[in-house]
Amino acid sequence: MNTATETLRIAAEAVCGDRNQSYGCPTDGFRTQAEMFSSYLSRTNGANVLVTPSDIAALMILVKIARQAHRPKADNWIDAAGYAACGAQCDAAK
Repeated sequence: MNTATETLRIAAEAVCGDRNQSYGCPTDGFRTQAEMFSSYLSRTNGANVLVTPSDIAALMILVKIARQAHRPKADNWIDAAGYAACGAQCDAAK
């Protein structure tokens, strides 16, 4: 089981390391995802729905919480910490 420090270290490596080279800056990716979610939800609900990049981070944390409730794994906590960091980065970029 990971300690808090180890969990945060691994999450930081994931958020700030190779994934940026493979997938680009999380803020940019979350902005694109937010636009896509907004368009999809607006079309399917018949109302204008605005999803923000920070919402994407929060929703991904909820996915990890649901997975943790189903089958506990340290990786869920690591990913949740990483998504929290990405959410903070999205908020700072506003």
